[in-house]
Order: sequence, then C-alpha cells, then structure tokens
Amino acid sequence: MKKDIVIIGLGVIAHYHVAALRQSERFRLCGLCDILPQNAEDELFRGVPFFTDYTTMLSKLHPDYALIATPPATHYAIAKQCIEQGVTPIVEKPLSDTAEQGMQFFSSALRGRYIAVCHTLYGEEVLWFISHLPMTNVTAIYTELYDPYCAPDGQIFERFRPLGGCWLDSAPNALAPLLTHVLELTQIHVSHQRDQYGMPFASHLTATAGAATIEMRIAWNKGINYKRTRIEADGKEILLDHSKQAVYVDGRLLFQATTDRLTQQYANFYRLFPKRVPTEQSLKYIYEIIYNNL
Repeated sequence: MKKDIVIIGLGVIAHYHVAALRQSERFRLCGLCDILPQNAEDELFRGVPFFTDYTTMLSKLHPDYALIATPPATHYAIAKQCIEQGVTPIVEKPLSDTAEQGMQFFSSALRGRYIAVCHTLYGEEVLWFISHLPMTNVTAIYTELYDPYCAPDGQIFERFRPLGGCWLDSAPNALAPLLTHVLELTQIHVSHQRDQYGMPFASHLTATAGAATIEMRIAWNKGINYKRTRIEADGKEILLDHSKQAVYVDGRLLFQATTDRLTQQYANFYRLFPKRVPTEQSLKYIYEIIYNNL
C-alpha cells in the first residue's frame, strides 16, 4: 500500500520532488501547500489538492509524511507541528538557518522523529560508485560545489537569500556523502567570503581524515552550476562528476546516467527509502560541523 505524502512549500526544489513522486511506486502525493496561491498554478501540480495553510492540510488529509521545502528559518516550527499531528516530517536541507534552532532537531522533542534529505546521497553516479568501486586506502578527497546564485562581486541574488548562504545550503550535500567514505574529520578549518549582509557566498573547508587530505570548495559567484568530487584512493584517481552523473577512473569514463539529475536523485530517495537516510549520529555530526563553523 502506498504511503500518503504532502509537500509544504512550492519553490524550485518542490518541482523535483513532485516529478519524482509522480513515478513513485511507494508514495502517493495527496496534497500541496504554499502561502502564495499563484505558486500552485504550475502544470506539474495539476490534479493535486492545494492549500494555503499547512495545518489545515494536515488535519484534513492525515498524510503519513510531509515534505518541508520552505525557507530554512521555518523548518523547525513546521516539523514540530507535523509531529504533533502524527505526521512524519521529511526536512529539506538545511535543518535551520541558525545553530540554536538547528540543533533543537536533536533534542527530545524531535529526535528520531523526522527524516532529513541530503539528495546527493542518491545521485546515480554516487550509487554506481559505491556498488562498483570499493576503496581501501583513501589519500585525498576534493569536492567542488558551484551554483550561480550571486553576482561575480559576491552579492547574493535576492531570490536565493532565504537559503542562508552557500555554506548552509551546500555543506550538508557535501558532507553527507563525504562521511560515508570517512568516519571522522580532524583539524577542521573553514573560511568564508561574505556579502555585504555577512552571508557566505564562497566557503572553503580543509580537514584530515586519518592520513587523508580533505578539501571542499563551495561558491555561488562563479556563474556556473557544476559539482564534482575527486578521490585519490588505492593508487587511482576517481572523478565523480555530479553535474553529468558520470564516474571516471584515471580519466576513463566508466559510467554516465542520462536522466535529469535532481529529479533522479529524489526518485532514488523515494525508491530506496528508508535506506541511505543518514543515521541520527551521522546527521548530528554533519550539523555540528556546519553550525560550529558558521
């Protein structure tokens, strides 16, 4: 029997969730909610009951799950309300835009009662890599995540400001897959370039994991949408091109998917659910790194 799910917040990312849910054999999309009625006019949303108040939607539809895809500042309050109504919240990253509220997800009120989405864990290239290229000796991991969310001078475009800056928005997606390969980071150092409001538009993390070197670069000011991870392990150079959903070993292409990247990642999330969801311990560790270096 399919599980009923609703979506709260109809921004850009909700479109990918809806496209993924349309092909799901395990979930039935039964409701949509946004405070702006015009956001429900997209053809993709046709035929799904729409609400402007999520508490009304929850009480009328009684879904099993509610995907929270609103701005991060609202995540905690909505997740708490979902739990109070007997609905399991699925929370888009980041958990919150502040450390104080974000770490409340790990307090007694919400602990273990919600699901956090780190969609890069479900990339076709990541799943293929894990299945086909086991590693025994990792010496370095370099990750680059670039999005065109601000001007070259570092001023974040207004529509992307609710995301909280590049560190809050992208670090969960970088750290979640990284910590499936290494257990613990040490000697962590994070630096940010900030816009006029103090919000990071470029971030740089360096760390070690045992004898391995870890480096992560996140930037919104390069004018491109491009994401990749380069791994040096077992005498090989492995490149995961997340944008092209491709895997290269020593420059040779071994795998490439042709589906829409984000739709496929969310389709894999719903197909594999609840597998590959970060454990409570792993998720807390990820957010301690994020919030301690905000």
